[in-house]
Amino acid sequence: MFKYLFQSMNEKLDGILEALPASHGTKQESLLEQLQELREMSDEMIEEWLLFEEKMARVKQRPPAPDEPASAKPIAAPSFDPLGGGPDDSPARSMQYQRGEGYFKLYMFAEAAREFEAVVRTYPEFLQARLFLALCFLQSENVAEAYSHLQVIISLAGDGKMKAVAYNALGCVQAVKGNVEQACECFRTSHSLDPNFKDPVYNLKACQIDGGVLQLGVAIG
Repeated sequence: MFKYLFQSMNEKLDGILEALPASHGTKQESLLEQLQELREMSDEMIEEWLLFEEKMARVKQRPPAPDEPASAKPIAAPSFDPLGGGPDDSPARSMQYQRGEGYFKLYMFAEAAREFEAVVRTYPEFLQARLFLALCFLQSENVAEAYSHLQVIISLAGDGKMKAVAYNALGCVQAVKGNVEQACECFRTSHSLDPNFKDPVYNLKACQIDGGVLQLGVAIG
């Protein structure tokens, strides 16, 4: 059901984006209204999905009924928690963090940044939220803010993969600023921290090609 709904929404969005640059007057206003309708639908679906996920999390946490067999106990998936808390109190379970992830996946970076900023204010050492926030700023071309958060991550991260992603993103920041040598050094550091992380390898090559596309490496979970 949702597959066909999103397929229809994507087809409509593609049509709007194709027609919008050449539109004028009432035609342009109509297209912008349709675009706003799609965004409102997307926001509503995110809210409903987050509410559903919250309810599912409560189901997973409930104790088994007296006559429920031991094998039916839910197995909690391990969660990334730099604060060292248990799965139940991990900031990754907060509505703001999950809402931020939803916006991020929809490329709504300004909205995602707002949610991740709220999480970082409450949990300043929760590096996964800070990394997503830095990536949002980088996507929005707010290079100074992205750089600041990436420096914090690099100074605090003990996890090789997290630090590798941060160095890769920092390399993208340096590349955007035109500092190619510094960018390449960051990409080499990223690859040395996590040899299985391929994006810094691609980025090293991209720095050597005029117009090469940089990879941010947002799949950190």
